[in-house]
Amino acid sequence: MKKYNIKIFYAISFAWQLGFLIAIPLAGFIFLGFYLDKFFHTHPFFLIGGIIIGIITSIYETYHLIVPLIEKYDSH
Repeated sequence: MKKYNIKIFYAISFAWQLGFLIAIPLAGFIFLGFYLDKFFHTHPFFLIGGIIIGIITSIYETYHLIVPLIEKYDSH
């Protein structure tokens, strides 16, 4: 029973970390793009750039979180 609880805790922790790895960079770069557009009066330019950079950053970070996990379970 104890081993089962550890696996559940690990799965919840992994999902929580994955959510933050996707949400924080995306929200941060969107906010930064919005602020820069407001500051420089270039309405959609920096916002679109922020969205693109946020998506790329989220994909990169998610990849580096998931690959070691996949390699760990492939070796078994």
